[in-house]
Formats: sequence, C-alpha cells, structure tokens
Amino acid sequence: MNRDTEFATLTALHSIARLLSEGGRPVVLLPRFSFQAAGKDAQMDLLLVPWEHSGYVTRLFYERAIPERVQNWSQHVVLSRNWWAPSWNHVPATYPWREILLAHLRAVA
Repeated sequence: MNRDTEFATLTALHSIARLLSEGGRPVVLLPRFSFQAAGKDAQMDLLLVPWEHSGYVTRLFYERAIPERVQNWSQHVVLSRNWWAPSWNHVPATYPWREILLAHLRAVA
C-alpha cells in the first residue's frame, strides 16, 4: 500500500488529519474527530496505527477511554502522549487505512 494514497483517503474523510511517524512507521493523527460512541455523538483526538502495535494487528488510540461501550481499555504512550485503546483485535493491516479506521470505530459505536 502507498502511504500517501492511503493518507489521502483519510484527509478526504477528515481534512485536518496529520500524517506522522512513530518508530519510522506512519501513524495518522485525527484531531477533534467526530464519531458515534455508545450510541451518542463524540469528538476527540484519535491516532490510527495501521500496523502491529502492542500485540494487536492494528490499533486505533483514543484521547480518553469510553467505558460505556467497551470494558477492557489500556493506556499506552505513543508520540510522547498518553492514549487509550480497547481490546479490539484482528483488523488486518492489509485493509485500506479508511477501512481500518472504520472497523476500529465499530468497537465503540
């Protein structure tokens, strides 16, 4: 997959997305991203990691935990910032980045 092409699909979805690097690999910061969480509107910073991280095939990190929807949250430091992630695995890194994001968001919807 071409990271620039993949990133372009995310900027079409969220114009202020930023392509960053963690350990030489691409990550996407989605500041003030709006989504559904526990059946309600939510907005917070998200960080998409479209590669294996902390034993999970791909990860989506949240600015804060959403315990109303998913019980098993863990805290991580990525890009020198604290993030939260639910125990939600098996979203393949072979998916397009937009699909990775949407698959992870289903865990909290």
